[in-house]
Amino acid sequence: DMATEMSTINFVGVDISPIYPTAIYPRNCNFYNEDFLQGVSQPDNTFDVAYQRNLACGFTFEQWEQAMKEAFRILKPGGYYECVESDVTVQNAGPQTTQVFEHMRMSMASRNVDPSIIGQLWKQNVFSILETVRPLLATAASISEAEVQAIVQMMHQETIDFKSHQVIYVVWGRKPEQST
Repeated sequence: DMATEMSTINFVGVDISPIYPTAIYPRNCNFYNEDFLQGVSQPDNTFDVAYQRNLACGFTFEQWEQAMKEAFRILKPGGYYECVESDVTVQNAGPQTTQVFEHMRMSMASRNVDPSIIGQLWKQNVFSILETVRPLLATAASISEAEVQAIVQMMHQETIDFKSHQVIYVVWGRKPEQST
């Protein structure tokens, strides 16, 4: 949407999963299937803004440090970095939501991922994330992926009935104009 509205600005998306459209998107928008932790193909000091979100359940503390260094590398002097993450605790959660997020925390713990690094992991984003991590949830809960999908469907109604929500944390910083 932003690339369409701001056609004079170039947008670059990077994700380890090949989830981006392959056919139709604005000319000023490019997607790369790359692992940010392995370094991206963009040169140093390239971007005015680096934006990152929904990675709290995937990074260990050491990987957060690595991601920050990579963001710093690709930002131009004076460039801005923004990170948006949601708390892994759901407020006013129903029973299915509580159970799924407990299994998500268990899965994260088994991979040495600390969910409190960016605060502590809302509706569209949560369900997109749950779809992506369905196999991990199935393993953590010892149930089938079909059962996970059924629970996620119940969670949709729970968010309405219980007025479930998460706290969102936004952190930003600016790369110095010059080195000291």
